[in-house]
Amino acid sequence: MTTTQKYIPSLNIYSFAESILNGSKDKSKGYLKISQKSEFFMCQFSDMHVDNLMDSPYIYDFFTIYFVESGSLAKINQLESLEIGAKQIFFSKPGEIKTWQKMNNPKGYLVAFTLDYLLLLIDNKNLINTFEYLMPHSRRKFSLDSPRFILYNTIFKELANEFNKPRKYSAELIKFWLFVLLIKTNRIYANGDGSRGLGIHKKSSDFIYSKFMLIMEKNFKDLASQQVERPFLVREFAEMLSINPTYLGECVRKASGKSAKSIINQRTALLAKCQLLHTYNNISEIAYQLGFESAGYFIRFFKKYEGVTPLEYRKLNGFQSMHTS
Repeated sequence: MTTTQKYIPSLNIYSFAESILNGSKDKSKGYLKISQKSEFFMCQFSDMHVDNLMDSPYIYDFFTIYFVESGSLAKINQLESLEIGAKQIFFSKPGEIKTWQKMNNPKGYLVAFTLDYLLLLIDNKNLINTFEYLMPHSRRKFSLDSPRFILYNTIFKELANEFNKPRKYSAELIKFWLFVLLIKTNRIYANGDGSRGLGIHKKSSDFIYSKFMLIMEKNFKDLASQQVERPFLVREFAEMLSINPTYLGECVRKASGKSAKSIINQRTALLAKCQLLHTYNNISEIAYQLGFESAGYFIRFFKKYEGVTPLEYRKLNGFQSMHTS
């Protein structure tokens, strides 16, 4: 693995769309009207040119949905290989570090939207916390049987029709169809019948845990793009949630079986691995970027979670820097 970059760049919807569309001139497409402030975007895979994104990691500042009708595409998502094949759908969340690998003649759609856009869809904000497939460490790739595939195909075609040829009430219809898609997927996540997974039986600890995971992921997204200096402490997350740190810890453990601190540490280790493989920064620089007091402390921390030192991890994964001082 070779890298020439010091930081992993962050993409908003506008910069992402510009990269993959590569100067498309088709005036019938609504995506030509996107701007720096765009909060929703979609296109067909056939419109995409991902050469500029191949082998280069980026932090996506938005949710993405990949719906594959036929063919397949492959990505690296948070250092894990991911292939999305025919009649499958995958949901990705903001702050994840992704690299495109290959496109095997995929037919289907890509949809992107911001968290603020998601918040516009519903009145009950707690409902968002029940979309578990939008959370980290949850099942987010689904194979669709024939009835569901037909339904999803219809939803994406309706979204594309309203987005590419906007007219009166198109903005409202796009929100409607996206909301339908999210609720239908929640039912798949809840084993198909819709009786679970919609917040009906969720405990207060589950809601606290979901909110904690959302703000923690935002913290690490900001950390990766150097907008903050370190991961927040458990007490700081508790303050943001307006609850007692002890209560936050109890809720997180009830919902996940892990302590809040261990979840933060594991997320720190993941970002450290991404920095080690995707930037040419030395160990001291990475330690500083992640908020560690010293390189020695970072090395001990990393070895505790990964079983090897940061340098050993780089060597084991074939890291090479093309940077020349």
